[in-house]
Amino acid sequence: MEQNPYDILGVSPAASKAEITKAVAVAMKRKQYPVDVIAKAQKSLMKSEERIIADYLRPILPAIKRFKTSDLSALAESAPNLVILPEFDGLEQAIAHATQEENQEREPLTIPLAKLFSEGVTACQEKRYPKAIKYLEDYCQICTERNTETYIQAQMWLIRAYQMGGQLQRAIALCQMLVNHSHPQVQTWANKTLPMLSQEMSRV
Repeated sequence: MEQNPYDILGVSPAASKAEITKAVAVAMKRKQYPVDVIAKAQKSLMKSEERIIADYLRPILPAIKRFKTSDLSALAESAPNLVILPEFDGLEQAIAHATQEENQEREPLTIPLAKLFSEGVTACQEKRYPKAIKYLEDYCQICTERNTETYIQAQMWLIRAYQMGGQLQRAIALCQMLVNHSHPQVQTWANKTLPMLSQEMSRV
């Protein structure tokens, strides 16, 4: 029987994407499961629609204890009653809702540019990293004044959101762009941040 992604990574259903990313590194070191199994578990928990399925498929019955061949007393016990959870009735709707939310996240937000920036920074400070990424990505995409202080700050906050949201490759790619920025202070910040991101990436 295929094990649940939560059990493979040793995380709870309330785990954030950052916690899942850290759990992947721990699972790699523990070597209890093959690399491909760990990667599949991470992918399942990072995608909202697959994570819903993992939530529903978590074991609801205790493991059956092994008994000796000579001890058949366990056979006299009544078989457990399987009760279909009512939540399963709405599984398709839940998956459809999660897919709709994911599609909405890909669409540009129709709010003022300054609001995008402030909401992105606030979401990042409150550790709501998926929301922070959405706001800040939209800001950086829409903003046409690329040399302003606000735009540079938005990119720095976006790197932070990528990092804490478990998207280290994107954080590194954006930070590498800032290494060649015309502003000396931005270059200094990027050159200081990039090695830390690369080191964290090597542990994943």
